[in-house]
Amino acid sequence: MLVQLLIKNIALIDQLELTFGKGLHVLTGETGAGKSIVVDAVSLLLGGKANRELIRSGCEKAYSEGLFDLSDSPDALNWLASNDFETENDMLSISREISVNGRNVCRIQGVSVTLTQLQALTSLIMDLHGQHEHQSLLDEKNHMDLLDSIGDEAHCGLMQETAETFSVYKEAYTEYSRLKKQSSQLEQRIEELKKAESELSEANISEGEEDRLVQERDLYRSSEKIISSLQEACAELYDGSGETIAQKSRIAMRALAQTEAFGKEYAALSQRAQSLFYEAEDLGLSVRSMLDSFDVDPEHISQVEERLDLLRKLSRKYGGTTKEMIEYLEKVRDELKSLENYDVSLDIKYKRAQEAYKKYYAAASKLRESRKTLAASFEKQMENQLNALNMRGTRFIVHFEDQHQAPSASGIDSMYFLISPNAGEEPKSLTKIASGGELSRIMLAIKAISAEHDNIPSMVFDEIDTGISGRTAQVVAEKMWDIARYKQVICVTHLQQIAAMATRHYLVSKHEVGERTNTSVAELDGRERVLEIARMLSGVDANSESGLRHAEQMLIEAEGYRKTNQ
Repeated sequence: MLVQLLIKNIALIDQLELTFGKGLHVLTGETGAGKSIVVDAVSLLLGGKANRELIRSGCEKAYSEGLFDLSDSPDALNWLASNDFETENDMLSISREISVNGRNVCRIQGVSVTLTQLQALTSLIMDLHGQHEHQSLLDEKNHMDLLDSIGDEAHCGLMQETAETFSVYKEAYTEYSRLKKQSSQLEQRIEELKKAESELSEANISEGEEDRLVQERDLYRSSEKIISSLQEACAELYDGSGETIAQKSRIAMRALAQTEAFGKEYAALSQRAQSLFYEAEDLGLSVRSMLDSFDVDPEHISQVEERLDLLRKLSRKYGGTTKEMIEYLEKVRDELKSLENYDVSLDIKYKRAQEAYKKYYAAASKLRESRKTLAASFEKQMENQLNALNMRGTRFIVHFEDQHQAPSASGIDSMYFLISPNAGEEPKSLTKIASGGELSRIMLAIKAISAEHDNIPSMVFDEIDTGISGRTAQVVAEKMWDIARYKQVICVTHLQQIAAMATRHYLVSKHEVGERTNTSVAELDGRERVLEIARMLSGVDANSESGLRHAEQMLIEAEGYRKTNQ
């Protein structure tokens, strides 16, 4: 439950600190005093819309901070533990700050968190029912969520199973649809792949082939220069005449051989001369052999040029290098193989989607039966609640459409609420016939029922009493206390009956300080409560004797009701 609330620079509030406890808390005050500002601060704290208009005029930031006692909130404590947050004696601090520049800072235990994280946690500890929620009843799309909200653990398990099986079915169906959609493009794609496979296979490309062919082509293009150079070298090295290098080195070798006996240095020279001769002779023979074997074949050169031209055409279509073209060929073959098995793959995907749908439909059907069972109980509970709320004889019906809706994570059901406020009238959609006061009581009845089923320890009502007066107001007050017996309830109201029923009463007022208007909230004691309720009764004079007596009597009767219904 909410133990303490700190508000800074929100609307007309400069700074305000409130303390709360168990039971029913009410905030009253004259119209325009700023009662709903406190609710706005709580809404901001719970992750509601960060409207910059909430920031007090002339201020850069608005701030809301709450201290919560989670000793009765096992779900919230589990969430905190699973998200690595620690509490001290089950106490939790949550804060939120918004700025005129759009900055939005959320903190749990002083640690910055995302808005989604804040909302996930606060949804487990407090339920805020604002005036706009009356209107949510007018949208039939919300009715199934309201019914599901009172389901037990088994019902929630069916909801989760339905959502999970739907997710599996949706994924399987999407895969099948995607593959089926490709069928119209498959024939063209297969033709493209077969053409590519044929061209590349027939080309029989080898890695590095282009480089080798370029080298060979360049060699042939320089053949005249090569032959000329070989001939010139051969003439100088070894052509059989005595003027060649080989012949001259032979003469030098023989001459130096005669000096070997005169010392090592002469022997070394002789060895070098021998080496020179043999190298010159071997080089001459090699050049002669290369010259004799050098064959310029114009037809072969033409084949090389054609091959290079083919490789370059293929490279422009399938890859820059021979290696890339070979890799592309492998990919083409793999894709062709997979496409050739397309019918098999499509059949597998279809059967998988069918199987997933069967599991989903089985879960959704169980959920539908659970909803119908829940609806039967809900109808009786609602009629009892509405009877207690001075809507006697009202028939409340949860209507299920016979035709199932399209598969969704919430199941196959389409349903909405019908009411017949008066005996003898046919039930009609409450969106068409319910008045404002009736909507308030219907929503209060739903909240009263859901409060018995959920684990949320605290509820906030912002003017739940819209359109209510007279005897009905007393019934609503009693119903608010019935909820407050086991949940903390904070309520903004204009009804004196609800104010009298409160365990703690706060007066919201505004006043001018200097040139600024400021809203303040004060908790009232016994006499102050009498005066405020008397003001609410009379509307003007809080000190009229009859009004004071009436207020005192209301407080006495309210206290009696609380003691009788503890």
